[in-house]
Amino acid sequence: MKRTFWVLMRGRIPGRRRWRRRDGQALTEFVVVMASLLLALVMVSLFLYTFREYGGRVLNLVASEYP
Repeated sequence: MKRTFWVLMRGRIPGRRRWRRRDGQALTEFVVVMASLLLALVMVSLFLYTFREYGGRVLNLVASEYP
């Protein structure tokens, strides 16, 4: 009796298998987005570090020429 009630209310019970296949979709999307953001953050930080080091060397060269 209980099973028949759910079949009438929700449609077919075998349709629930579709949802089981998509259970990890949100987790997968989260992992992909977080990996992309982390990679972008690392790239920006490396760029800024390199820019800072190079800028310091240029300033030292300019300062050494002008007393």
